[in-house]
Amino acid sequence: MIHVMPRLLLFLSLVLVLLAGGAPRVLAQIKPADGLNGWLRALEKSLPREAAKFSAESDAALDKAADAVEQWAAQIATFRDAKTSNQFFEGIVLLLEAKNRADRLLDTTLELRRQFASLDDTPQRNASLCAYLAATSRLIDLSGRLRYLQVDAVNTAGPRLVARPGERLPLLDRFTRDKSSVGAFFAARFWIAPDEQGRLPRVDRTTRDRVLQLAGQVDEPALLPLLVQSLIAPEASPEWTISLAEAIRRVGLPQEPWPDPLETLPPPPITPSRLHEVLADMPVSALPGDLARRHAELIAWLETLMRDGLSEPSYRIGTFEVRPGDFLLMRNPSPYNQFTDLSPGLFTHVGVVTLARGRDGTNRMVLVDLPERGNRIPAANVETYVQRSLHYCFLRHPDPQVAAGLAQAAHDVIGNESLFDLNFRLQGILGLKGQPLSGKKIETYCAGLLLLCAFQTSAPREEFFPVREHPRGGNTLENLAKLGLSMDDDFISPTGALFSQKLTLVGRREPMYDPRREVEEGVFDHFAWLLANRTLVPSPDWFQSLRLKLAEAASGNSVLAEALAKAARVNAQTDLVSAAKAAAVIETLDEIAFGASGEFLDAWDFLHDLPAEQLAREGEPAEDVADAARLQSRHAAVYQTFRAGRLSPRRLRMELVKYYTDSGKRELEQRFFTSTSNSGTEAKSGEAQ
Repeated sequence: MIHVMPRLLLFLSLVLVLLAGGAPRVLAQIKPADGLNGWLRALEKSLPREAAKFSAESDAALDKAADAVEQWAAQIATFRDAKTSNQFFEGIVLLLEAKNRADRLLDTTLELRRQFASLDDTPQRNASLCAYLAATSRLIDLSGRLRYLQVDAVNTAGPRLVARPGERLPLLDRFTRDKSSVGAFFAARFWIAPDEQGRLPRVDRTTRDRVLQLAGQVDEPALLPLLVQSLIAPEASPEWTISLAEAIRRVGLPQEPWPDPLETLPPPPITPSRLHEVLADMPVSALPGDLARRHAELIAWLETLMRDGLSEPSYRIGTFEVRPGDFLLMRNPSPYNQFTDLSPGLFTHVGVVTLARGRDGTNRMVLVDLPERGNRIPAANVETYVQRSLHYCFLRHPDPQVAAGLAQAAHDVIGNESLFDLNFRLQGILGLKGQPLSGKKIETYCAGLLLLCAFQTSAPREEFFPVREHPRGGNTLENLAKLGLSMDDDFISPTGALFSQKLTLVGRREPMYDPRREVEEGVFDHFAWLLANRTLVPSPDWFQSLRLKLAEAASGNSVLAEALAKAARVNAQTDLVSAAKAAAVIETLDEIAFGASGEFLDAWDFLHDLPAEQLAREGEPAEDVADAARLQSRHAAVYQTFRAGRLSPRRLRMELVKYYTDSGKRELEQRFFTSTSNSGTEAKSGEAQ
């Protein structure tokens, strides 16, 4: 009864044939645009509209649709059948629209976070919570992957669409309509940034102005260095310099670096003092009236920033503004991301925004956090700090008095003595509720800092952390004890604040995809699974064993304890034995995860390169030739297929990501976990990963 099937079901049936390796003649009948749009509709249908409806079944449907969306988008991004400018343009439009639809779904799903606090605290709610987190994580990942495909597509098709002036504006219009960060970066690199010799592109004023307008509408940190390069180009005219300075103001001018930072941070591409220096060198007397006025406004603004810092209680980050009291939730690969029953955690680290005046007298918008290393609570310029993450969001309490209390608490602990609690307890801050925080020692863990700040307000704890969390089951607690770690039932995670009914989501960074991080995340997540399902057998190396013996000896020797704490960059009151046990595993875990992602990157580079013997003939360094030979031999079949054009870059990336993720997982198991486990547990391992 095919003739009575709904068109969508018929279409999906055909695609399922494709995904199952079905007949090429069926595939040939499906246009990529139809395939992409059909699976986008399936993606939309797979997402529940109520919090309680999220389940393993809805996640399975979502995963299938997300995979298919990426596959069809990847096919479009190759432009295999495109011959005319219109066809290339249509391909870019399809990819832009696909990402917009995926992002709208992510925004809609994030709004459902508020509903969970109203549900009864039952195992069913926990199951729905975990399914919701998995679904949201999958949408974040899909958004990043679609952006990743856009980069390749725009770099491929873009140059074909700007060869003639008449084709530039339609492309720019489309990028502007979709607020495409990828399009903004492409346009700035093509029409704004100088070449390797420092020469500016020869482009009409209309195009340049449109590019600068687009730059101010997107969230793309990589744009700022391009604008700065053009600003300081020797041939930049006074008008162009002023226009660029105004664009930098709209994009977000970095603040002067925080004085005496407690950790090394990358310098910003430009600062108020540097921009002032560039503008002050201009021949002001020769500027016509309107340019002279714009120049004077910029100079006055910069002089205020240099002298006093921020005069307004807000600071632009990407496409939104942060204010004092905002919570930052960051998403990075982490071994701690699945230690509780609220997993997979969407966020792994936190901070609180506040206004603070440095010893130089300048007021800055800074981020305060509690890191594992160090014995003082640091502050860092918020725009610099967020560059550590490929995805983050900011939450805000709507009550101005509560927000002010949060900000004041964060301000008062800057520079305070800190002690990171390896047992993830909150007792160290419970007694500080309502007390002045200046000069107090802060003993907790990263998410505990959010609760500490919340304690200084009139709002109840439940407004910030409404969902109770527990340690993950299985062998997790027993294995953590071998690391010198523990977890109480009174636990909060960086993800917990997301479920507040009060906190509003004021902005988030557009998700980025990085295959290296996919490898790292796969290894870290597998470690969490192993902790719950296997038996940890710590196997420290010689140095780690010696460090543990010294830590044990230091328990009765204050001089040795202080020396060890200083060398490890932790508080002298840290439980050094527990820290040594944890470090022996976490250090090696990091080595495995980051080693696997590093090997992936090397393989990706050398599999795109010439054969090793040809590199040797061309005089490349012997070390590079040896690495090329090793990796091209390791992946010989894949390399030859890719060189012959029978394997796409995307398929190559997927092959390498899987290879090095699996390699890292095997190394973990061999290093830390027993080889014996029941067959049922083994069977679930592949499903969990």
